[in-house]
Amino acid sequence: MSRENIILTGFMGTGKTTVGRLMAEQLNYEFVDTDQYIEQEIGCTIAEFFREKGEAAFRKMEADLAQALAHREGLVISTGGRMMLDPNNAAALSKTGRVFCLVATPEEILQRVANDGNVRPLLQVPNPLEHIVELMQQREKGYKRFSQLQTSAKKPVAIASDLAEFVQGKRDVRLEISAPSIDYEFIVGSGILPFVTSLAKIDGPAAIITDASVAPLYAQSCGVVETVIAVPPGRQHKTLATAQSICEQLLDADFDRSGTIIALGGTVISELAGFVAATYMRGVDCVQCPTSLLAMVDTSIGGKAGVDLPQGKNLIGAFKQPKTVIADVATLQSMPPRAFASGMAEVIKHSLIADSDLLQKIEAGNWIHAAGELQQQASELQALVAQAIQVKINIIQEDPYEQGRRAVLNFGHTFANAIERLSGHEIRHGEAVAMGMVAATRLSHSLGFCAKDLQERVASVLLASGLPVRIPADLHPEPLLQAMSSDKKKKAGKLRFVLIRSIGDVFVTDQVPEAAILETLSALRS
Repeated sequence: MSRENIILTGFMGTGKTTVGRLMAEQLNYEFVDTDQYIEQEIGCTIAEFFREKGEAAFRKMEADLAQALAHREGLVISTGGRMMLDPNNAAALSKTGRVFCLVATPEEILQRVANDGNVRPLLQVPNPLEHIVELMQQREKGYKRFSQLQTSAKKPVAIASDLAEFVQGKRDVRLEISAPSIDYEFIVGSGILPFVTSLAKIDGPAAIITDASVAPLYAQSCGVVETVIAVPPGRQHKTLATAQSICEQLLDADFDRSGTIIALGGTVISELAGFVAATYMRGVDCVQCPTSLLAMVDTSIGGKAGVDLPQGKNLIGAFKQPKTVIADVATLQSMPPRAFASGMAEVIKHSLIADSDLLQKIEAGNWIHAAGELQQQASELQALVAQAIQVKINIIQEDPYEQGRRAVLNFGHTFANAIERLSGHEIRHGEAVAMGMVAATRLSHSLGFCAKDLQERVASVLLASGLPVRIPADLHPEPLLQAMSSDKKKKAGKLRFVLIRSIGDVFVTDQVPEAAILETLSALRS
């Protein structure tokens, strides 16, 4: 079995040798430091070789070594600071290996090299920090061809362990999404945000679109990205005006069609950034990096993007299939309990419409985000999220552009959208979906489609996940019905409901008497 090489590049002092040696031990690979290898070959220091033979002779030795190492396997290779800036060296080593560029701040680099005891000729200058900044700027374009991994304020053993687990495939589950004109991966893992550029194979400029709440938590975790645009948090900012502002900032940053937008955040950012990616310069690549449970299992899948109007949600939108979706479940630990519960509503919805095993897993576990942390292990959470995602993937693959089967994903949504809107969005989307699913199940029972115990089971699993199952008393049936009338999911002027017969057996109908709708809304008011 082939063992591809791991190549570490980057500026001096970023930890290539230390991390590389530790990583080689963990992987049981051979470690090669190219500078040390060359010094052993020439019998003197590189600085001495430079003085006697010149830089051109040294670069020739680097090039010969790159060609030789490219024909071997099972190596962790720490390269000299400029070795991989040569396109021929990069091409040779990339054929049989994966390249990661280690990155650190100029201040930390200076501190590290000052403490390592080695003489660094490049730093024998009056102002070494200024010289480091200048050199990093000169090499920036070359380094950014490779996946970036931030090492500042991190211990080498932790960096090596994370990277070793990543290359062994221990940190993620990969789900394929394939349909006509659609082909991408949904990657679910824990601690995988630092590997975004590698996982998504981003080889050009990138811009993160996020919000002001998420940016300080995770924007720096995605490696070195040229542009970070943070918008105010909240659905009230998911507008054409915000999309225009983002586009203007992208233009100011000289972001062109060769770039990739990284949507980093919850549902609002997922849909807003997707809309910008679909429309900016007639479309650029988009990588979805959902940081909320709701975004992971719902809005980041399927390519639906849009902005809101005062009259309703997502009334201006497009389909923008992502290049990749990367869901790091470690970000869920920072979610407020109420927001996590809101995401659980969509997980439960997926279990009801298509996966009884998923429902049993939810019923058997404790999925409430309490005391500031989740009680489950990352592996359990990763498995739950991946299973919920697979439900939606299966349906999307049947109906990628919402022409038929995909409508079942709106189970509970006809009620939910009206509840959410009339509450002035004080009720979260997931909370409204929970109420809507109870309403849809009760309506199904009243019309003779399902047994009463199913309604009770649905309410029970929602309550156990910290979700509401009754409609607030100040939301009256008649205004709710009127709000439903502006639902964009109407067809031929008729409201469509997703109703349920049993777990996994849901269907769409527009043959629902208005009186039955009003009776259901009245019965569920608290």
